[in-house]
Amino acid sequence: MMIRNEVGTVKNILFSIFGLIYTKIFCLFSSDARKWNRNMNQNKLKHKDLYIQDDESCPCGSSMVYIDCCKFKQDAGPTENEKPIEVLVGELMRNMRKHSAICIHPDKTRCKGDIKQAHALQNHKIMNLLAEKTGHVYALNKSKQPLILSDDIYNPIVAIEVARVGVNKATTEPCFCDYHDNIAFAAIEKGAPDFDQNDEAMKFVYAYKAFAFEYFNFATLMKKFRELFALRPSVFATKEQVAYYRMLQLKEREFSLIKNHFDNELIAGTTTGITTCALELPYQIRFANYAFIAPDFDLDGNCIEHTVNGVMHRIALTVFPEQSKSLILMSCLDSEQQIFDKLFSQVRSAPIDKVKYYFSLILPLYSENVVLAPSLWESFNDKEKFAFFHMVNLFGPDSVRMSRCLSFAMQNAKKKHDFDYSVRAGADLFC
Repeated sequence: MMIRNEVGTVKNILFSIFGLIYTKIFCLFSSDARKWNRNMNQNKLKHKDLYIQDDESCPCGSSMVYIDCCKFKQDAGPTENEKPIEVLVGELMRNMRKHSAICIHPDKTRCKGDIKQAHALQNHKIMNLLAEKTGHVYALNKSKQPLILSDDIYNPIVAIEVARVGVNKATTEPCFCDYHDNIAFAAIEKGAPDFDQNDEAMKFVYAYKAFAFEYFNFATLMKKFRELFALRPSVFATKEQVAYYRMLQLKEREFSLIKNHFDNELIAGTTTGITTCALELPYQIRFANYAFIAPDFDLDGNCIEHTVNGVMHRIALTVFPEQSKSLILMSCLDSEQQIFDKLFSQVRSAPIDKVKYYFSLILPLYSENVVLAPSLWESFNDKEKFAFFHMVNLFGPDSVRMSRCLSFAMQNAKKKHDFDYSVRAGADLFC
């Protein structure tokens, strides 16, 4: 599919397609955005909210109201470009992160050194274990151009390839300066001992790291949306794009509450206010994951009421191997403990095969940050590889439907007293 930005209606149609693919691509990069259709329904998005209101702050970020800023602004002039649209979006993805480098640590007065490509999963510990001396792992390769899998240009099916990624690039974002990357995560980085369930600093840092990288990802999406809106307001003021913008606004409000807590603790040098459920596995798994997500159901398939008064509450989830064991860490604010207490209790007390069955089901669907060791990926047959690729690329209504199916699967498994949780369907992450 080729894109040539010429003039008039053709130009606007092509950029509308570009905007649609842009939205779908970045939904794949955010576990919440992948479910944004349902979020809008849960929060009863009114019809008028599908349009930018004259008196609201302009989405371009100028701080002016919409009617005085971009409402009547002409789109940027046409440009000639013979590149396929998937190549253009791929370039946008790469440039977006390159130009969004910023240290998100709250103490800006101590920032030193360059903004670095910080690892969400420790390079010298977790990533080196997963690489198995090959120098690479398998994950969604966000540096590659997206795949366009449908000929329907008005409803494109887009996907990100699961491919080899070098350990120095996997799970990295330009979101901390040299100084803060070393100081903020010292409790778990190179030279630190293995995870200790009694070490509150370790639990706090793992929770903060999972949140911080998701927050940076969100902030980058918002920044790029604002830039594109300023460039072509008529395209990005369409109903689908505005609905996506409303999701970003909602997430901005929700994340600000969590960020304020972590920022206050970091400034004070304390590690309080976090409740963590830690489960230790007595062997080394061959994958890792970090996420900041709101799981819809628990180990019995029962609904988790994570959205209260229109606000979605989430857990920081990190799964990783160490030399002789592996950890599943789930953390939330103390104020949110009641929401997730049953889930935490189940993970602590359920048979280990049931816990692995649950996480092997939900991680590919809820997180875009699952990283696989080469030996694990290569052990999957073609059907299992496709199952993993399919799950990590679901979003919107398809993601919601799959979540419901998995919930029913857990409910049905519970009803069968002899159900064998050690037999895990699809791509078994714990094999």
